[in-house]
Amino acid sequence: MKRFISLLLCVIIAASSLIFALPSSAMLYRKGDINHDGTINAMDSYFLKTSIAGTAVGTDELASDTNSDGSVNSMDSYVMKLHLAGLGDIDVLYPEGCGWQGFTVMGTPISEYTVVVTNPDNANMVFAAEELSKYVRLGDGTTVLNIANGESDAEKQIILSEDTSGDMGTDGFNIRTEDDDVIITAGAKRGTMYAVYEILETYFGYSFYAYGEYKLDKNLKCDIPEGIDNTQIPHVRYRCVCITGFRNEYTESTVIKRKLSGCSVQSSMLKAKYGYGIERVRANAHSFDVFIPEEDMKAQGLSKRCLSDSRSFEICVENMLELLDERTAAGAVIGNEITEISCSYAADDEPCTCRNCNKVYREEGNQHSGLLCRFVNKVHAEIIKEYPDIRVIVNAYGNSADPSKGWHDAPGKTSLNEGITLLYCWNGCANHMLGKEGCSDAGNSLGVTNKKSEADFLAWTEKCSDIYVWYYPTHIYYMLCPEPNFDNLYNDFQWFINNGANGFYVVGTDGGSFESMDGQLIADMMWNPDMTKEEYDLRTAEYLKDNYGYGWTYIREYMDMLIECGDLKGCVFNDFELPFDIYSKDYFKDNYDKMCDLFDKAMEETDSDEERYNLEKLSVHMHFLGLSALYEDRYVNGTEAQREAYAAQWEWTYNFINDNDMPLTYSTNGIDSPFTLDINPLNQAYPDIGDGER
Repeated sequence: MKRFISLLLCVIIAASSLIFALPSSAMLYRKGDINHDGTINAMDSYFLKTSIAGTAVGTDELASDTNSDGSVNSMDSYVMKLHLAGLGDIDVLYPEGCGWQGFTVMGTPISEYTVVVTNPDNANMVFAAEELSKYVRLGDGTTVLNIANGESDAEKQIILSEDTSGDMGTDGFNIRTEDDDVIITAGAKRGTMYAVYEILETYFGYSFYAYGEYKLDKNLKCDIPEGIDNTQIPHVRYRCVCITGFRNEYTESTVIKRKLSGCSVQSSMLKAKYGYGIERVRANAHSFDVFIPEEDMKAQGLSKRCLSDSRSFEICVENMLELLDERTAAGAVIGNEITEISCSYAADDEPCTCRNCNKVYREEGNQHSGLLCRFVNKVHAEIIKEYPDIRVIVNAYGNSADPSKGWHDAPGKTSLNEGITLLYCWNGCANHMLGKEGCSDAGNSLGVTNKKSEADFLAWTEKCSDIYVWYYPTHIYYMLCPEPNFDNLYNDFQWFINNGANGFYVVGTDGGSFESMDGQLIADMMWNPDMTKEEYDLRTAEYLKDNYGYGWTYIREYMDMLIECGDLKGCVFNDFELPFDIYSKDYFKDNYDKMCDLFDKAMEETDSDEERYNLEKLSVHMHFLGLSALYEDRYVNGTEAQREAYAAQWEWTYNFINDNDMPLTYSTNGIDSPFTLDINPLNQAYPDIGDGER
C-alpha cells in the first residue's frame, strides 16, 4: 500500500493555535496550500513562517516542504515568496540543489546497489528484478541497476530469495534491512514480484492504475528506510478482479501490480514470470455444457441433464479427464497452468424433476443442492485418482441458486468433499450493506434482499470447507448508470471474509464512471482484509486525487449525492434494475444543477489534459441521468433558454459517448441511432426501457 497510509500516522492534527483542520493525508492537497483552502496565498506564507520559527502546532509538513527536500526551512519560505511574486510556479520551481533526490536506500543512491537474484531458475524472481530496474530507470531517467545472478560480492545489495520455511505460502513476502542490505524473502510462486511492487508503491512513491497507467509522486522522499521489517501474507487465496481494466492484455499493468492471484479470464497471466496465477479450466460456470453436452446426452438416450443418472456421471468424468489429459499432454502442469476445474450448471439450467432426482431431493430435505453435492463429490473422487492436486469448483449460480426453486434455503444434508470449493454467486441487494440494517425481509419488487443472501451464504459455510464469492460491483447492462455502492464495498468484503470466504471472482464492465476505482479498492481489500475504514476512505481519496486532480473533494461530494439518491429507492438487484429503479428521478431533477456545479469546480482545479479528460468522461453518466430525468421539464416544456441549454448539453454528451466509444452495456459501445431531441436521452441510449422504471 502506498506510503500515504503511513503518513496518516505522521501528520499531526491541527491544534487550537491553527484555524483549520488537517486531512488524513496531506498529499491529497496541493503543495504550498498549507491551510487546505484550495489556494496558495499570504495566509499559507504566514503559516509556513510560524512553522519554521517553531511556533506553529500541527502544520502540514508535506505541504510546507515546497522544494521537496524532506525538511521545512528557510529555503521553503524562499520558494513560497517566488511563487507569490509570480516569478515561478511552486509545483515546478526548485532552486538549485533542492527538489527530488532520486531513489535511495537508507539514504544512499540506489545506483550504488546490486540486485541479487539468488535463484535464476525462478522466472518470477528474475522478472521481479527486471521490474525494479525498469521503474527505477523510468523514474529518474538514468539509473540502470546492476543485476547479479546467484551470488554477488557487491558492498550494497538488494537480495531476492525464496522462502524455504513455507511460512510465506505462494504469495507472501518479508522485506527487511540488515546492515547496508535489503533482504526480500518471499513465496516462490509470486512473492518476490509482489514484494517489488510493495517497494515501488510504499517506499518509492509509485501508483499503478488500469490500462498500464502509473504515476510517480516526487513530492515524497523515495527511500527504503533503515530498520524496516515488512511482512505481508494474504489469507484470501483466490483474488480475481475481472472489471474491464483488469483483463487480458492489461494483465502486466494491473493484475499483477494489484497483487491479484486469479486469472480465470486473464490468460496472459499464464506465464512463469507472472507466477501463473490460479487458473480454472472451463472458467466459472456453464461447464456442464461442455462436460455433459446435449449431443452426448441424446446418444445415451437422455432428454435432459440428469444428475441422478449414472450415464450423466460417466459422461461428465470421461469428458473432464479427456480435457485434462489433452492439456497436460500439451505441456500444461497441474498447479501452474491448471489449478482448478469447474463442474457446474449453466446459468439457465433447470434442475431435473425425474423420479430418481425427486427421490434424492426428498432424502436431502427437498433441497436440489444435496443432489448436486452428491454428484460433484462422486466426480471429484474419480478426478483426483488421476489428478490428485487439482481442485474442483462447483457453483451456486443462476437458476440452481434461486431459493424460489428450493435450491438452498438451507443446503441439503450432503456436504461437499474436502478439496472441492463452492463458488457462491452473490445476488443480493447492491444498495444496502451485508449484515447491516436496510434490507427488509421481503426486499424489493423482485424479492431481492440481503437477508436471504446472508442466510444462504452462512448455511453453505456449514456444508463446505472452502468457499469463494462471485461478486458483481458494477451494472453490466446499463453502463451509463453506475451503482451507488462506493461505501458498501468495504463492508461487504469484510463481511464475506469474516464469515469464511477464501476467494473472490469479481466481475464487471468499465463504463467510464467509478468501476476502475472499485477494482482498485477491491484488490487492496482482498490483499489486506485488515484494512480499516479510515484507510479505505484514504485510498478512495488517493484514487480520486490522482485521476481528477486537486478538486477531488467535489467529486467525493458528488459520490455522496449518488449514495443519497440511491437510498431513496430501496433495495437494488445490481444487474437487472433499470436506471431509475436505482436512482430517484426526482432527486436528479432537483439536484442536477448542483451536480454540474461540483464538476465545474473540480475542473477549475485540474492541472493536466489527462485530469480534464477524466472529469469529462466521468461527467457523462451524470449528464445522461440528469438530462433523462429533466427531459419533459426542460426540453419539452422548458423556456427557450432552457431548451437551448438542454440541447447543447445533450449533444455534447451524445458526441462524447460516440467519439470515445463508451460502453452502454457489457457488449455494446456507443449510441447507434442518429442524434435527436425528439425522444428522451434515456430511450435513445436504451430504446426498450420506457421511462427507466419497472
